[in-house]
Amino acid sequence: MNGPCDRRAFLASAATGSMLGLAGCLSGDAEQVSTDDVTPSVPSADPNADVSWESFQYDAGNTGHAPGVGPTTEVETLWEFPTDNSVYSSPAVVDGTVYVGSMDGSLYALESDTGDEHWSFATGESITSSPAVVDGTVYIGSMDGTVYALPADEDGTQPEPTWTFGTGDGVAASPTVADGVVYIGSNDDHLYALDADDGELLWAFTAEDSIMRAPAVADGTVYFGSTDHSLYAVDIDTAADQWREGAADDETDNPIDERWRVETDDRIQSRPTVADGVVYVGSNDDLLYAVEADSGDIRWTFQTGGSVTASPAVTEHAVYAASFDNYVHALSPAAGPEPDDDDETASPETYFWAESGFQGVRSSPVVVGDALYVGNEDGTVRSLSAETGETNWQFTTEGWVAASPAVVDGVVYVGSGDGSVYALAETDSS
Repeated sequence: MNGPCDRRAFLASAATGSMLGLAGCLSGDAEQVSTDDVTPSVPSADPNADVSWESFQYDAGNTGHAPGVGPTTEVETLWEFPTDNSVYSSPAVVDGTVYVGSMDGSLYALESDTGDEHWSFATGESITSSPAVVDGTVYIGSMDGTVYALPADEDGTQPEPTWTFGTGDGVAASPTVADGVVYIGSNDDHLYALDADDGELLWAFTAEDSIMRAPAVADGTVYFGSTDHSLYAVDIDTAADQWREGAADDETDNPIDERWRVETDDRIQSRPTVADGVVYVGSNDDLLYAVEADSGDIRWTFQTGGSVTASPAVTEHAVYAASFDNYVHALSPAAGPEPDDDDETASPETYFWAESGFQGVRSSPVVVGDALYVGNEDGTVRSLSAETGETNWQFTTEGWVAASPAVVDGVVYVGSGDGSVYALAETDSS
């Protein structure tokens, strides 16, 4: 293990955007590095927690932080369910059923204990969207351009959609459901707000390019990124009012104003995470951004060595971010000192650790108890200590793992590019 890097050197390198200092911190054969010789406080596992994993990264804020407990010693396959194409979709686990899409175009409902198929529903194109399961309904998008609402509790037969909503292009994005509204983006450059009961269009916001990933919803605001390089915040009530006013004036585009917009230097394919009044999002400009949710002011930025397409997981004391620099980084939510140059942004106050050995990370990490779970382009699923970054265990599939795991009742559920959905549990010897 390398010794800790000089903290001032790290802060200077991150603030200026130079990779020189960061490369120095991450060079060599070190499995983890630290700039402050401290570790974050981590949540305690709660084996008695009643966990319902309803959507991508657990909740409407995409926090990736859930109660409960997951496996922290060696795991084995509890079951494996093969689909007919790669599985990019991240599973939802609700009431003993695993819901997950496949690039074979189908949404599957599987028994969480055995992997037995309850039902499947075929759309007209591949599914990369992750399902959201709320109040007995499964919501999901398809690259056929449609958003589907399906009854969750069908058994043995293909369900009939409760409603469908057609967009102008493929729907790669995952839905986020909050307060009876489904928020979902489309490659037609729109974010749609749909009534969860009947699919009625409540309003639509127009960006300058595709909205390919799940939005986050918190405190009356929806946050989402676009391949137009921007992170948007839209006030939900204001959007509804402006849409109604536009309709009354017979305006065809019903323009809606964003509350604020932060422009990055490349496409945003990361889903925003909202926690404790801060929005965290990655960009293909290799930066992770921490943005004040109310104002859009940048709290800090963190320079990585590759595109940040994964969404961070955020606990009270740490932000866990993965990058195509082949690392998972643990950072403090708080910002460090303000830089002297007004054109620069602050850096995280503390850089807790960085774990290497990955081969690019598209999978968005999740934290359950004191453990972190994440997939890898090399086909592995790994569990790390959320406190130190040390590896708890590693499981190998036969294809890339870009899905974000769901962890419920001690079992990790995750899809793979090899076409299978896996349920992983601690071995009997463990």
